[in-house]
Formats: sequence, C-alpha cells, structure tokens
Amino acid sequence: MDLKATLKRAANLACENECDMVVGDDGSGDWIILPLVDPRSDSLTPGIIVDKGGIRYPEDMDIAHRLMRQGR
Repeated sequence: MDLKATLKRAANLACENECDMVVGDDGSGDWIILPLVDPRSDSLTPGIIVDKGGIRYPEDMDIAHRLMRQGR
C-alpha cells in the first residue's frame, strides 16, 4: 500500500479504535500502522502521527508530502 492509502487507513483506524495511530517504516520498506501507545511506534522512521482528522502535526504533513513526491 502506498503512503497516501496508508495514511487514509490510519485515520479510519484512529476513528474506529478511538486512539491516535502512527504510520511509518520499520526498516522493511513497507508502511505499517501502529497505535501511538504501542512502544514499537517509537522505532518507526519516519513516524507520522494520525488522528481521526488525518495527519496531526504540520511538520508531519510536510514529511508526508515530501515522501509522496519521492514516490514512497
């Protein structure tokens, strides 16, 4: 799944589970989604925090746009 689709899925999961999610790469090259409270979310690079409204922080939005422009 590409980053845009993963971010959308993370926002849906945040709404369904009523908790913030983190989208990131765990080193495998694939985007994964973890709850923010999961300790493994700290190791995601980059880690983009998503709530039910979408990407939470403007700096995360900048990272997401840059990665999408790069084709990730």
